[in-house]
Amino acid sequence: MRSILVVNPKGGCGKTTIATNLASFYAVWEVPVGLIDLDPQKSSSDWLKVRPETASTIQEFSGVKRKGGFPSDLKRVIFDAPAKTQLASVTRLIDMVDVVLIPVLPSAIDIRVTAKFIADLLIKVKVRYKPVKIAVVGNRMQANYKSSMLLEDFLEKVEIPYIAKIRASQKYVQAADAGLGIFDMTPFTVKVDVEAWKPLVNWIEQKD
Repeated sequence: MRSILVVNPKGGCGKTTIATNLASFYAVWEVPVGLIDLDPQKSSSDWLKVRPETASTIQEFSGVKRKGGFPSDLKRVIFDAPAKTQLASVTRLIDMVDVVLIPVLPSAIDIRVTAKFIADLLIKVKVRYKPVKIAVVGNRMQANYKSSMLLEDFLEKVEIPYIAKIRASQKYVQAADAGLGIFDMTPFTVKVDVEAWKPLVNWIEQKD
């Protein structure tokens, strides 16, 4: 089983969008996947509640520790972390996962918060015994916007991989309202958005 943590202490950076759409990707491809909503707002849980019965199955779990562990047939587990998570709590979560994704929006405030978070995180991760993959995902990117170019410039300089640019698209809003991910939608309507996810998924699945 491979576990994935989506985290950034900055609220509103699209953690739930990344977590739910990633879960929908695995579900559509019939990879048994679970979603754990750690955010008090319970956006991922609410999304699952309105997910159509006809959609591919995503299992919901509560809490980070489970007596007896997860079902043996589960292949992927995605943790949707809350905003304002203290570094000590993030470190404990990282000890439980294999992959960490840090979504960041193209704004000066988000960049500053994320830069500090990454710097502090790397110090903590260096003393860990369990290897973990960490990468940044540019979220709600808009081509030729100054803010997006500023974010790209920042991400190209950080010490961890910058693996994907998720564009600002109403398709994500439409999908979320229906309890779906873009991978659940009619392929030709989301072709551009689906293409943007390929580097991210390939990086997650790449064996070290």
